[in-house]
Amino acid sequence: METREHDEMSSESSEERAGPDDGPGTAPSSPEAIDADGAVAADTAMPTLPPRVEPAPTPRLERPPEVEERLVPLERLDEDDTFQLRPGGDVGRLAMDLARLGQAFPVDVRRREGSDRFQLVSGFRRVAALRFLRRTSVLARVHASLSDEDALLVALAGVLHAASPTPEELADLEARLEQEGRLSAAARDMLGRARETDDALAPESVEGAEQEVDADELAAELTARMAELNQDLSLLAPVFDALEPGRRAELLQQLRYAAELVAYFDHEES
Repeated sequence: METREHDEMSSESSEERAGPDDGPGTAPSSPEAIDADGAVAADTAMPTLPPRVEPAPTPRLERPPEVEERLVPLERLDEDDTFQLRPGGDVGRLAMDLARLGQAFPVDVRRREGSDRFQLVSGFRRVAALRFLRRTSVLARVHASLSDEDALLVALAGVLHAASPTPEELADLEARLEQEGRLSAAARDMLGRARETDDALAPESVEGAEQEVDADELAAELTARMAELNQDLSLLAPVFDALEPGRRAELLQQLRYAAELVAYFDHEES
């Protein structure tokens, strides 16, 4: 009697230890089903996340850079005033600023074909001031390929943005270039726009006390405006080479100034 009860208890213990794989007809005790990989699948499928939307890549120009900014030895600059469009004048004050603050803005040069020498295109006063200080090099934008017409437009842009020529000075400059046979349509157009006066663009005269400007509000406004400008620039990038040389030179002049300001702000922040 005791032996039979002992055998029944041993049989029940063996069945409890048996797993789902012990027999072909064995079913799992859980209501969940087992898939082909042996994983337990839930009764209801879990919701899946929507596909991630990646931001569009920033458009980039697919052409090698044609302008390199670096130090150029002054002894390798030719004594050539082909693109000097205004008198040098007294550079004493400019030399003092360069000695105290350093050269903040590079000059423009182009490489002489087949040699290691350079022709100065824009920045004659800065070069004269550096030579007055007996410096040995100048920070320059070296143009790998720049035609005579485009070089003249770069020089014109430098004169028009660095100073404020009078209408008489502009007329004399236009007459000089026409007499020399160098007044292209783009150069004439650039000088014509410089002579135009528009009351809507003229600075307003403020009577009485000066108006205060909140720097944070101005920075926020500039950020929004520059975001719009960057979008427009990305649209202009694919057709940049098709622009008139005068338009290209003016646009590049403004972009270079913005790049120089970025370098200045980065230095101030660090």
